Amino acid sequence: MAEYIVGIDVGGTTTKFGILTTTGENIGKWKIHTHTENDGKNICSHIKSSIQEYCRENQIPKSKLAGVGVGVPGFVEEGSGMVNNAVNIGWKDYPLQSTLEELLDLPVFINNDANLAAAGEYWQGAAKMETSTLCITLGTGVGGGVILNGDVVTGPSGTAGEIGHFLVVPHGRICTCGREGCLEEYVASKGLRRSLLDHLRNPAESTQLDKSSEAIDIFKAAEEGDRLANRIVNEATYYLAYVLANTVVLFNPEKIIIGGGMSAAKETLLQPLVAHFKRFVLTEADQHLSFGFAQLGNDAGIYGASWLAAKRLGYIDD
Repeated sequence: MAEYIVGIDVGGTTTKFGILTTTGENIGKWKIHTHTENDGKNICSHIKSSIQEYCRENQIPKSKLAGVGVGVPGFVEEGSGMVNNAVNIGWKDYPLQSTLEELLDLPVFINNDANLAAAGEYWQGAAKMETSTLCITLGTGVGGGVILNGDVVTGPSGTAGEIGHFLVVPHGRICTCGREGCLEEYVASKGLRRSLLDHLRNPAESTQLDKSSEAIDIFKAAEEGDRLANRIVNEATYYLAYVLANTVVLFNPEKIIIGGGMSAAKETLLQPLVAHFKRFVLTEADQHLSFGFAQLGNDAGIYGASWLAAKRLGYIDD
């Protein structure tokens, strides 16, 4: 009888794996390098061999595996498992689901990685039992995932929850998506770096920061009272709060979870964010809403991918 789900989180540098029970207990995890050369054509074969090797070494027969869930950093059509575009991987119009199902001879379910990070936090993390949740990831980019009535919201093209591409500055910075003024270009770590460099070109005040400073340095300097750092953090949280305040009106979530590398800034990030948010949000939409930080860290994706497979296979009730 099948007992386990394989959860996979495909990243541009590393692919993470987890073997979980259908109730969410993690019995083993590992990772491999993601070989993105040749437009990622060998990634699926590497996934197959890695799962086979792990199961062989840990004496897990294939008959114990019920299915596989996969998170991908790109736009995914969940029904077909087609990856429309995953820039950091090299996949474009790539039939990931059918390719893996043929290689693994198991049912496979695909979704966006940020959506599945949200699902992981909903299933076993900071948003457990909160049936309506917005989870945002702040790192190199800005990702978002929406849980509504206990299920992940994707949309037919897989773009639901992509708050990093909300437009916040008309005719602003050019985003990797090709448009101008996306939130990601002002709030992600690369956006903070851009803001710092813009300020350093015409310094209006002394600062402990320089051209080599990274996002985490900006938050550290802000915590220590650096005026320029606080200006940059204030601007970034202003834009993020503006987007969040408008987003919560759409589906009235119970919780907003903040994850990703920049969440390590904790209160230095959260305090100005919440202050701006309170200015913008519709009062009624804020009555039952709370903020929190992600709990699963880098494992959120494998939990979410496992949740996806377990839910689609009927192990988790609607």
